[in-house]
Amino acid sequence: MKGGLKKIGVDVGGSHITAALIGESGGEWQLLHKNRMALDSADSAYNIVAAISDCIEELQFGVQAIETVGIAFPGPFDYEKGVSAILSVGGKFEQTFGLHVKQAIQDLTGLQNIHFQFSNDAHCFAAGAYRLLGLRSRRTIFLTLGTGLGSAFMADGRVLMQHPDIPASGALYDQDYGEGKADDYFSTRWIVNAYAQKTGSDITCVKKIVESGEPAAAEVMQQFGAGLGQFLRPWLQQFGCDELVIGGNIARAFALFGPSFKKEIGDLADTINIVLSENTEDCIISGAAIIATIAASDKYSNSKKIMRKTLQELLPLTVSKNATAAYDIYPSFPSAEIVYSGFDSLAAEVLKEKVIIIDGYGGVLWENFREQLHAALKAGNKQVFWYDIGACLKPAAEIQAMIADSLNGDDPVFGKRYTGELADFFDAGKLRQIKPDPAADISIIYGTGAALSGIKGKLYYADVPKNEIQFRMRAGSIANLGAEGPEDGTQMYKRFYFVDWPVLNKHKAALLPAIDCLIDEQRIQVITWMKGDAFRRTLLRMLQQPFRARPWFEPGVWGGDWMKKHIPGLSQDAINYAWSFELITPENGIVLEGDGNLLEASFDFLLYADNEKLLGKAAPRFGTEFPIRFDFLDTFNGGNLSIQCHPRPEYAKEHFGENFTQDETYYILDCKPDASVYLGFQDDIDPEEFKSALIEAQATGDEMEVEKYVQKLPAHKHDLFLIPNGTIHASSVNNLVLEISSTPYIFTFKKYDWQRPGLNGQPRPINIDHALNNLYFDRKGDYVAAKLISHPVVEEEWEGGRKLQLPTHEEHFYTVQRYEFTDSVTISTNGQCHICMLVEGQQISVNGGGSETAFYFAETFVVPASTGSYEVTNKGNGTAFLVVAHVKDSHC
Repeated sequence: MKGGLKKIGVDVGGSHITAALIGESGGEWQLLHKNRMALDSADSAYNIVAAISDCIEELQFGVQAIETVGIAFPGPFDYEKGVSAILSVGGKFEQTFGLHVKQAIQDLTGLQNIHFQFSNDAHCFAAGAYRLLGLRSRRTIFLTLGTGLGSAFMADGRVLMQHPDIPASGALYDQDYGEGKADDYFSTRWIVNAYAQKTGSDITCVKKIVESGEPAAAEVMQQFGAGLGQFLRPWLQQFGCDELVIGGNIARAFALFGPSFKKEIGDLADTINIVLSENTEDCIISGAAIIATIAASDKYSNSKKIMRKTLQELLPLTVSKNATAAYDIYPSFPSAEIVYSGFDSLAAEVLKEKVIIIDGYGGVLWENFREQLHAALKAGNKQVFWYDIGACLKPAAEIQAMIADSLNGDDPVFGKRYTGELADFFDAGKLRQIKPDPAADISIIYGTGAALSGIKGKLYYADVPKNEIQFRMRAGSIANLGAEGPEDGTQMYKRFYFVDWPVLNKHKAALLPAIDCLIDEQRIQVITWMKGDAFRRTLLRMLQQPFRARPWFEPGVWGGDWMKKHIPGLSQDAINYAWSFELITPENGIVLEGDGNLLEASFDFLLYADNEKLLGKAAPRFGTEFPIRFDFLDTFNGGNLSIQCHPRPEYAKEHFGENFTQDETYYILDCKPDASVYLGFQDDIDPEEFKSALIEAQATGDEMEVEKYVQKLPAHKHDLFLIPNGTIHASSVNNLVLEISSTPYIFTFKKYDWQRPGLNGQPRPINIDHALNNLYFDRKGDYVAAKLISHPVVEEEWEGGRKLQLPTHEEHFYTVQRYEFTDSVTISTNGQCHICMLVEGQQISVNGGGSETAFYFAETFVVPASTGSYEVTNKGNGTAFLVVAHVKDSHC
């Protein structure tokens, strides 16, 4: 027994701590040495964790190796993280609220590399009693009766966290009883108070009350047992309990309260085996070590879990020269500021402060981030306390009820934008209870919403790109704001889009002026960051000159291979690429370069910094919503898009909460000779017949004769097809479409999808009712050629060039021009933000706002309204074609 790895089990009670060194021999666990210390659970957070640490440290003397440390701790508590969530339980441990207790104890004991596992004390009691008492029952309920009511439910030897037959919290303490909660009645404080009311005594120890032999003591215990039986009977029945194990100090008085308890549970007393634990403490300590050992094994297995599910590479840490002189998938803006790299450099900043607030976007891998920053902080030899703002969130069920109207049930795509604030997700009372302990050298309040604590300190903000959020979502490594855990990907994205992102964006916008450090968290193992002033200066510089957003690429069921063949740097292992998010600003980032390092921040920071500089005349109408998007639809050697339409403006507002709708155009950047576009109805369209055909195709799975109802028009390079809301349309196979559209991008009502499943093998959502509520059936026949195909008009000509107006539909709030030139052309923004792309040619240089930047074929770039005029020079052979889109003055 002297050699080998040892385990430590700890039982933290309201008045004492007991810890034991545990060895294993021949499959039997033995408590080798026990240590017991007094504890004041109303003491400061520092003194509580110091006392627990001292108790553990004393067991380490002469021990060569500790394998695991298991700690039984009262709840509520985030046992996976090791964070206290204890409030309103008689004052016990409330000073630890929000504290990352596990990290604090690891630091104080020096056992940073040992697996610590916190567990509910009742769960530990269950695991230990099951082993030590040799239990084999099918369904067992465990109770620990002491300073509070502890409980656990076990089925076939496995502790249940969730089950239809147990409370939603998995415990009994928070269930309603009498005029309060069960914990108020079945605990030491109820017995003490009841005895005091009967006798006027100030005895605070149940043992002394019981040993007094006073009739009042017997009466109080009889009432206690009757109440416990009355409360527990329904749960015994619902769970189908066949064994009840009772432990805790109060259990020693079972002779006094047992008879009344059995009387209240009635006939169940004859069918349930009631077991009294004579050594609750040893059961809890052993159980804590058992759970820790299992958890350590699980953690090793989970360490190989993927954090992001995609074939796309992470943004490189450092900038590399565009050696291909072609489309760059990692465009960056030279910030002329310092972009720092690594946790060590950030730790050096943190070590200068007493209090730090680290807020950030939803989707940050907070525990990973915290662990790495904490490891870097160890070099400073300071005691760092971490406070998790997640402890202040409202219960997940309450949040779910609050946002239910925005989620539209289990609809796989559509919800309605939540109009509330991030603060709605938090309990204001709990936020006030985050109280950094002055005994710590540094206190860090961290997590999404940390600034809501109102605590004064330097403000850091961790950002993460939307594409990475979705890659992490697909890997199951993140959850929605205030959710229990990861869910189905379609439901998670819907909740992100309609609920999380709107409130997080408002919060981010409010914090921008106060941010002291902006952190790019996406690379998981290596961060980059900028000082807040430097970041804001960079945003203002960007708002004066042309720049690119970072694009990202997604496969799809109809996706093609044009981008795979023509855009350097894309993974060739992807099945296809259907979309390029060229400029869909709600999901794009901007990449800033400084000292060769790259930092990405969300595009919307530009709008929050100064929307007037970016949008000019359009700012009053659109506020901080960017109005126009550019994206690619690649169907080369792929498939047809679904037959679809988009909502009318009033429908988009009423049903989805969108301020403007999804008006589109298709600019044909490239195509094969057989390419076409489905657009508008045949002249003889019968709406009822069309509706019947859609419903029949959906019901039977039979193919529908699309061209009987929808016109199929030949597509040619540089054609522009106009698709205002309510217009039936689709791209055929063998197109590379540049969508020049208003920004909303998920409101596609698919009516017919060629009877194919999605890439996941599941049916794609079909939205016939939505579509029929929005279609314009009068967009048919000759109207299509006259009104839905743009007929270019030469507006201006000069030697070596000309400007063409590509008229859009009257419903479109944006206009499109094409500049064709062999040399150079000067263009004025006229107070509008220009979104541009070189659609013919190899390379151009754009001189504006005091900078000159090279852009290549098919790259999207933005010219802020404040740039004024900019000169575009053709750097390739032949004629360059530059497409420019902007908001119409008449729609501002």
